[in-house]
Amino acid sequence: MNSQQNWPLISVYMPTFNRVAMATRAIDSVLAQDYPNLELLVVDDSSTDDTWPSLTNKYVNDERVRFFRQPEGKGACAARNRAISEAKGEFVTGIDDDDEFLPQRLSSLYQAYDPQYSCVCSGYIWDYGSFRKTLFAVDEVVTLSSLLDLHSLSNQALVQRDRMLQLQGFDESLAAFQDYDMWVRVVAAFGPARRISNASYKVNVGHELGRITNSPKRLDAHKQFVAKHRPLMSERNLQNQMFYRLMMEKQPLGLLELLGQCRYGLQKLKWRYYLKQKMAWLSNLRIRLFSKGLAGLFKK
Repeated sequence: MNSQQNWPLISVYMPTFNRVAMATRAIDSVLAQDYPNLELLVVDDSSTDDTWPSLTNKYVNDERVRFFRQPEGKGACAARNRAISEAKGEFVTGIDDDDEFLPQRLSSLYQAYDPQYSCVCSGYIWDYGSFRKTLFAVDEVVTLSSLLDLHSLSNQALVQRDRMLQLQGFDESLAAFQDYDMWVRVVAAFGPARRISNASYKVNVGHELGRITNSPKRLDAHKQFVAKHRPLMSERNLQNQMFYRLMMEKQPLGLLELLGQCRYGLQKLKWRYYLKQKMAWLSNLRIRLFSKGLAGLFKK
């Protein structure tokens, strides 16, 4: 990168808990960035295994990494907020301890940054182990209205640290949808977001240690999210949130109901869900193929 430019410090926050091997992979992906001025703040949410001594010993000589340990487990949002409060960068962004940055992530986000946008994010990759799927890899200016229809940003974005502090960081009372809630508040306060097509963040969904997407508290958290942001929502937004809830609950969708729902946009998503229900066996086969590969189709 251009050594003559004064690249601002970007602080990357990462909560972790009992995942030393995956956390090491995530940390290494941040340290491998081609962006020249970064710091990584790792907050151990009171791990009960060897995560804390293993990580602190491994990276003791890398001044770019700073470690913090919560005296008691308070959850990922509290850990993120702790890191943001300790950060020294003009900008902050995050990584989950089971995910990875591609080498150009920070440089591509920073080069796309413009203060007229509230934050910048990118397309991302879902890695099932045997297969990968790229999502939202399209350049777009994301307005508040479109964001309230569907979470079309990502779980991580580049944003000015001062803006996060003004909004008091992540909502620690939410069991899920914390990132969605955060970016809704950022966009509502500071204007539309920018999403770039360069998919530079990899979400590893192939492991079996659990993600919040599988949490039984997710439905309650969605109800809480909708209630919190209901004053901002149009009828279209509310209908699309109710459709998203229907998908989470895996409720049946009749043809007439589908046609009614299509009045509110997101037609491709809704038709895909309808067809997925009608061909559930094919959907199950697809999921097995993604997670286990071809060999897994023939194993019981």
